[in-house]
Amino acid sequence: MILALDDVASALNLKESDFVPVVWKAGEYDGKRYGIPLDIHPLGFYYNKSVMEEGGLNPDSPPQTKDDYMAALEQMKSKGIQGHWMSPFLFTGGLTFQALIYQFGGELYNADATKANFNSDAGVSALTWMVDVVKDGYSPKDVAQDAELTAFQNGENAFMWNGIWNINPLDDIKDLEWGAAPLPQIGSEKGAWANSHNFVIMNKRGQDPNKVAASKVFINWVSQHSEEWAKSGQVPARNSVRDSQTFKSLKWQPVFAEEITYVQFTPPVPGIADVYTGSLEPAINEAVLLKKEPKAALDEAAGKADELLEENKQKYQAA
Repeated sequence: MILALDDVASALNLKESDFVPVVWKAGEYDGKRYGIPLDIHPLGFYYNKSVMEEGGLNPDSPPQTKDDYMAALEQMKSKGIQGHWMSPFLFTGGLTFQALIYQFGGELYNADATKANFNSDAGVSALTWMVDVVKDGYSPKDVAQDAELTAFQNGENAFMWNGIWNINPLDDIKDLEWGAAPLPQIGSEKGAWANSHNFVIMNKRGQDPNKVAASKVFINWVSQHSEEWAKSGQVPARNSVRDSQTFKSLKWQPVFAEEITYVQFTPPVPGIADVYTGSLEPAINEAVLLKKEPKAALDEAAGKADELLEENKQKYQAA
């Protein structure tokens, strides 16, 4: 489906030492490089300064620990404000769970992604925290898709865990007073969901070798100028680009870049996205909607995930 790009990596003089290991390794498969990483887009913490002030909080001091976060939610609740709208959907509840399971010391799958681990104690702790935010009245029940973002823009909630891709859209909203910070640490360690855009070249029959060469030149050029791409609301994958003055001069992207050393990616195995949608996504949805207890939902989902992982292994090996 796609061409190996070892020659492009060599021409660019790309080395693992210039990348965060998780994004560097995500572009490799079976000893060859197929993806040239362009950026990293993590989940981060947005806070509405006006709502924080309305709730009696310091708008310039967003909470970064579990105790401070819960105290802030309680303080806002006393003022009639539901401060964190918990989504039951992938955007952003699913991403929140994936961040939290790492914070509680867990993993979604075992080392070779043949079995689900998200029903571990870490996973149950992560989902229980999300559910308790709803049960304790810090969030409305039955939050609709993207309702937390709409509420944030309209001054109805104070805290939002969402992706770096919201930087520019929020900046475009007149009179919205907001800030951004790394995700609060709810568990025993820091952790954040992230993903990455990688350049690939499709392996089409009879394609013009000159166009393939031109594609490689294009990848080379964009990689070398990825500090410009960062202005679209991304964190460059290359350490050297993140160290550039152009990147450091941006307002919010460097804040999200603080998470780079502890971001986690979904394991790069065939069909893994289908495993999520067929098992974990419904479990998070049902638990946050208060239809199932977290442990029961995750145990059932893990059984489904194991079946899907085995099916994918057979399917893609056969292919």
